[in-house]
Amino acid sequence: MKLDTFGFFVKDLASMVAFYRDMLGFTTDWDGNPEHADLFDSETDFRLMLSNQRFVEELVGEKATETRLNLRMEQAFAVASHAEVDEKFVQFSTAGVTIISDPVTYPWGQRAFYFADPEGNLSEIFAYPEDEKA
Repeated sequence: MKLDTFGFFVKDLASMVAFYRDMLGFTTDWDGNPEHADLFDSETDFRLMLSNQRFVEELVGEKATETRLNLRMEQAFAVASHAEVDEKFVQFSTAGVTIISDPVTYPWGQRAFYFADPEGNLSEIFAYPEDEKA
């Protein structure tokens, strides 16, 4: 068994598609469908589903709770080096992405920073210790 797809339930599908496409490099053939979009990571064939939150609430008969930052999950994006973590930090900061923390090199050698997507989902860009391969 392998994890094939991860999904977010979102309020503004267009802005979330644009964020994951433009800032994180996912590809999509989204046609503007107001209820669902699939995005793909071409390096790993991983699929990210974005579904309209209202549509999902109707399907399951439950309402989502409101918070500024979703602290129930995290997604982490690996890059090749500590320098690339810093480059992504500058790119994201300049683009107005909500930055949660500056880049830090942890005692175990991993370097990372945290950010939130437009709907408050906590995310991380990290690089393994410089002496390890991803």
